[in-house]
Amino acid sequence: MDDFASAAMMRIVRAGLQRQGLAAPPLPPAQHGRVPLPDKRTQLRVLWQAHGPGVIARLGEAVHDLHDDPMLTAFAPADDPFDLLQRWQRLERFVHSRHRVQVQATGPNRLCWQHVSLHQAAPPDMAEDLLVAGLLLALAQRVGVQGLRARPVGTRDWLFRGGWCATRWPAALHTWEWQWEAGHVAPRATPAAPPLAWLQADPARGWTLPRLAHVLHTAPRTLQRQLAREGQRFSGLLAQARLNHAAHRLTDSDAPLAEVGYLSGYADQPHFTRQFHAHTGLTPAQYRAQFRTQVRAPAISRSASSR
Repeated sequence: MDDFASAAMMRIVRAGLQRQGLAAPPLPPAQHGRVPLPDKRTQLRVLWQAHGPGVIARLGEAVHDLHDDPMLTAFAPADDPFDLLQRWQRLERFVHSRHRVQVQATGPNRLCWQHVSLHQAAPPDMAEDLLVAGLLLALAQRVGVQGLRARPVGTRDWLFRGGWCATRWPAALHTWEWQWEAGHVAPRATPAAPPLAWLQADPARGWTLPRLAHVLHTAPRTLQRQLAREGQRFSGLLAQARLNHAAHRLTDSDAPLAEVGYLSGYADQPHFTRQFHAHTGLTPAQYRAQFRTQVRAPAISRSASSR
């Protein structure tokens, strides 16, 4: 992962080492805002050789301490592990990561996922597999998943049962099976909120018309007719929510532009720039420079989002 995602991962690695009472090694040098993959791999291998796989697995537990980290706000509203992993996959696509998580549902409260590379000649190594596994498990616990268990596919023993309990590590860590208890992740939005408020509160969710109708306790067709009576379409409402969210992030924070784009639900940085410029006449950087000193960002007009 590059730029803001790479920086977020390195923050978690350093915080995870400190949480375990270990000194954090010097950060690899950044090149154009990115930490080169070979440097990140080297750092993880050094940690593995010095402290063993258990330390790598627990690095992700730092998310329990990083309550205000802006990157983690995109994962906090996840409803269940399926939703959580969809958000992670969208992050991978946003930053054009060469490593991807592929998910297969195996039951209502069970799934398998595999950590793979887009380049078959350069698959993730074991330390990278375990870092991602530990981080995703910690994020799942943070959003309230109960009774979570995990093990590499093909092994009998659960290496994770509410916490890491591994005594022996298998030779392959790229494919994992998860199981958890049902019904323990509570809704985090206000049921009385209007459609735009739901979308704007969590633009990083993979919203569709049926999903929005579900959280509003109505039928998709009923919601569609309601929006039509108000002169809206779902696509326009979602565009407006993303624009409003991005505008406030741009003026109320110093977050990197790419981070703002991801948190606001855009597919990637060029898509964010194009859409924002099309509806405001300004690039995200220009908008921040012009309105940064204001207390609140000016509202994006409702008509603009339905162009």
